[in-house]
Amino acid sequence: MSLLADSPPSLAEAVGRYKDAAAPIIEAYELLDAPPAYQISPRQLDAALRERFAAMERLETGTAGDGHAAARLGDETIRLLMDLAAWAQRLGLEDIEARFDELMLALADWVVSQGGEVRTIEPLVDALANRANRERDLAALEQLTRLGTRIIRSTAPRARVAAGLPYPNPPWLLLHLNCGIVATRTRNPALMEHVFDELVRNLPAAAPRFFAEGMQQMQKLDFPLAVRAVMTRYFDRWTRPRMN
Repeated sequence: MSLLADSPPSLAEAVGRYKDAAAPIIEAYELLDAPPAYQISPRQLDAALRERFAAMERLETGTAGDGHAAARLGDETIRLLMDLAAWAQRLGLEDIEARFDELMLALADWVVSQGGEVRTIEPLVDALANRANRERDLAALEQLTRLGTRIIRSTAPRARVAAGLPYPNPPWLLLHLNCGIVATRTRNPALMEHVFDELVRNLPAAAPRFFAEGMQQMQKLDFPLAVRAVMTRYFDRWTRPRMN
């Protein structure tokens, strides 16, 4: 079995979590004395999201996978979730943020499981970082690292570069860096190697600084010798020659 293989979360479970997160937002909005009339309301967003979830369920139960449809539905749903999450912030419901992080990551994983491309990665970068910052369990961090790698491998080409320019988009770069940091925190040398290889293959120009900063962290924190050995090997190959 591949080191990067994990079963994607259930779509039905994600829908259930969404309903739990959406309900307090809709309720808080409808208690406003003068809700803004020029913006799409949480209830309107909820209706649109439920339509997308229903379409995703139909696609999932179909006889043949449709990666293009999955990519479109996943992208539309993630963008609608971003709008609803913005309403949660406006309404002071900051405790719901973690639920949206989980939802967006689950949706991206669903898209990948259906053979689709991930077209919007900005919210996923934040969700991955937020989720990792809340996690201390090494097994959960490994699962999160594998998810980050699946997203990287399935990111649409247009999401990898800045519009009209031949260099990486900051979210594409941050996605790799965050995934590399989380992989290091797993203390799993084999998993670190998979993620580091992804970084040097996709963004070789970013590798020297990442491994230089990684070596600094090795000196500051109490990492096992096997973890230090992996970081040192990549540092020696990708960073040390540029320092000489």
